[in-house]
Amino acid sequence: MKNGKGILAGVLGLLAAGPAWAEEKTGLHVIQGGPAYFNAGIGAFNAAGVEPGPGHRGNATLPEIDLEYQSASKLFGIGALWGIVANTNGGFMGYTGFYSDVAWDHWVLTPVLGMGGYNQGRGKYLDGTFQFRLELSLAYQLADQSRLGIKIAHISNAYIANEDPGEDEVLLTYALPLSFGDHS
Repeated sequence: MKNGKGILAGVLGLLAAGPAWAEEKTGLHVIQGGPAYFNAGIGAFNAAGVEPGPGHRGNATLPEIDLEYQSASKLFGIGALWGIVANTNGGFMGYTGFYSDVAWDHWVLTPVLGMGGYNQGRGKYLDGTFQFRLELSLAYQLADQSRLGIKIAHISNAYIANEDPGEDEVLLTYALPLSFGDHS
């Protein structure tokens, strides 16, 4: 879980420092308005570095899909999101949380802190239904405001259960702006 603690510290730091960055004149800024986004990703569940305790099955790296809605409404640069991630062994997690978009030129860095319910299916044992989800995405924003990028994510129970085997993901993402959620 050392890796997850580092990711958590980074995500919390970016969310907390985001509004301060917006005041600097460096080109780096937090996106305060804009459209809502529907974000779809495909990638690998249990992609790297996290092993379960002895005797647990379901340790394979599996194909997965991640679908996420990011609201346009933001308070101090922080918005709400809802999503679901599912792998090919029947494991899935529904989650909700908070995100912020930190932009520099056409690049957008999006940290996410979420929580939700995990169903193991025939996949990886994570010792419990309630789990936390951390994400960090880097995307290139195209002229039409759509975004193409890469996302790393981590699911963990943060040791609120007996074990914390954790799980890491790597995904390619495409985010489509939704005009009905525009808060420019």
